[in-house]
Amino acid sequence: MNNSIEEIWKKGFISDDALVAPKLNDLYNKKSKNIVDKFEMVFKWNLIGLLVFAVVVLVVSSIQGIPYLGLFISAMLMSLVIRGRKEQNSLKLLDKSGSSYQYLKSFDDWLKQMMIGYGKLYSFFYPALFLSIATQIRNTEFGQLAINGFVNEYPDTVMLFATPLYLLLAVAVIASLLLYFSGVLYRIDFNSLYGRMLTKLKDIISDMEELRR
Repeated sequence: MNNSIEEIWKKGFISDDALVAPKLNDLYNKKSKNIVDKFEMVFKWNLIGLLVFAVVVLVVSSIQGIPYLGLFISAMLMSLVIRGRKEQNSLKLLDKSGSSYQYLKSFDDWLKQMMIGYGKLYSFFYPALFLSIATQIRNTEFGQLAINGFVNEYPDTVMLFATPLYLLLAVAVIASLLLYFSGVLYRIDFNSLYGRMLTKLKDIISDMEELRR
């Protein structure tokens, strides 16, 4: 038999003239639309969540008497939202006139570029968030009491900006590690939300490429 199941499947995917082509192409069109629609929905709600969280942080920090910290964190969160809105607009510009395979490949390329852009943003976000919190703690009554207690225990401690040098070095090391591993942390964060969708996307593209050979 020249027309094996595999050959019929391939012909159905490649050629619209084949008997099974409409059903097969329709199946992949539905899969493609489903994965993109699901990503867009989760991405949209993630941006809404960031926006709400930014407002909550600002309100709570103002009530707690630390408005500057809240304003700084809210501003960083809003930068993620603004970046996300730009990415949403760029996603809408993808060409949908071609085949579902071409669209998914464009979507996959868009995803990779988006992750690169967000990765650069998060390389600033993580260490800046840590440094802002550490600075705020340093300036609280609790922080000052902790420093005074440390100095009383170790009177020969080298001080810089009224803060033990060892403490400043520890903060600098942690901030540097957050900067160095920001890409890893972002991928963990990203995969926690979109990991399953990315796996399905890769599987669908892999199936399509296999059938096109």
